[in-house]
Amino acid sequence: MEKPTVIRDLLKRLNKTINVIATRELGKFGLTMPQLMVIRQIVHEPKTIGQISKAVDLSYSTISGIIDRLEREQLVVRMRDEHDRRVVWIRITPKFKEVVGQVPIFSDEYYNRLFEDFSDQELDSIILVLKMLTNKLEKES
Repeated sequence: MEKPTVIRDLLKRLNKTINVIATRELGKFGLTMPQLMVIRQIVHEPKTIGQISKAVDLSYSTISGIIDRLEREQLVVRMRDEHDRRVVWIRITPKFKEVVGQVPIFSDEYYNRLFEDFSDQELDSIILVLKMLTNKLEKES
């Protein structure tokens, strides 16, 4: 098997493994991966459903449904713009911050434990290769 094919297969396997772990951990708190994708978009600043839809490449109606569920769980809130009542901003709530604090995959401790068996040299090598790969792929996108 050629090396690029091995890299492709390892990336697919790594992505799948990360998704399985994340799905399992999020499920313990009643969250899904699509909900996480939405939350990632608004964690630092409010956005409109249209902005979120474009950023995560899901339809407006799909994002609206996800927002509805997050709103029922009191993790996000819809807020009308003060200057243009037609604009609705989606923002996180204090309850969201409380829930996220309990999800292990969002903590530094989780990753410290995950990588504690690696030497500093191995970690440096992983970081170097991941940076190189990320930079190469970003140039292609």
